[in-house]
Amino acid sequence: MMALKTARAHTGRPKIAKCEGAYHGSYDYAEVSLDPTPEAWGRNTPVSVAYARGTPDNVLADVLTIPFNDTEAAVSLIREHGRELACVLVDPMPNRAGLAPADRSYLEALRKVTREVGALLIFDEVITFRVGYRGAQGLWNIETDLTTLGKIIGGGFPVGAVCGRKEFMAVFDPRPGKPALPHGGTFSANPVTMRAGIAAMELLDEPAFARLDAMGAAVRAGIDAAFRRHNVPGRTVGLGSLLKIHFTDRPIRDYRSAYPTAEETARQSVFSRALLNLGVLAAGNGLMALSTPMTDADIDAIIEAVSGALGEVSASL
Repeated sequence: MMALKTARAHTGRPKIAKCEGAYHGSYDYAEVSLDPTPEAWGRNTPVSVAYARGTPDNVLADVLTIPFNDTEAAVSLIREHGRELACVLVDPMPNRAGLAPADRSYLEALRKVTREVGALLIFDEVITFRVGYRGAQGLWNIETDLTTLGKIIGGGFPVGAVCGRKEFMAVFDPRPGKPALPHGGTFSANPVTMRAGIAAMELLDEPAFARLDAMGAAVRAGIDAAFRRHNVPGRTVGLGSLLKIHFTDRPIRDYRSAYPTAEETARQSVFSRALLNLGVLAAGNGLMALSTPMTDADIDAIIEAVSGALGEVSASL
């Protein structure tokens, strides 16, 4: 929310652009087109669809929904609406849209076209900051204007942050008088969260990320092998310490390709329940997040439990 407001305050423009199916919090504008059904997809370009009942029509009018990982279509839409766009908001590996990593060429094109039309490029790294020592923008080598952070920067405590270059963050500066964008709140700069966050960031050094990368690669490879062994259609996607399980063999590149059929949803349900019964807690949509306290024995246990759960899925086919 604060990142979008920053972009509006800096540019004086009303509209934002975001990717179809991507989750960015519960601000009305950020949650547009979070979970559109196929009936609402539109034939050629994504349609801005309300997520929550009661969302005002003017909110939808001020959100341009763009496809993820479709460079030509996204750039065309951004250019078409460029004069009104304050920003383009993108998660480089959006969980709700399948956790497929963005193509480097897609992110590079967003960087180029936002500069062309005078809009800010915002990376949502609330989740992806954990995929590398410098976050996803470090892995892809993309220079952003604003970045949103959360989760791991709080060391286990609730936290959220927006950061960026001085010229954009100046909208918060109160020294000349009332800032262009006032910001405060009951939980701002909570001292316990700040101390826990510092401790977590100090522990997450480059060797820690290298180990997380190796763990993630091992789990994804082990799970993919288990799918083949049990002859169940499926695959993993993700990077670093994050992975997501899909019960399909089709390539996962965006929200629409990740959208499950009724049969795939049923298999995911059987799998999640079986996996929990075997001692591994994963999100109901197949998301897993590995962490530094895990050992090689934990990795082996996860792969073994997944194999057992897939055995139950295979028996249900």
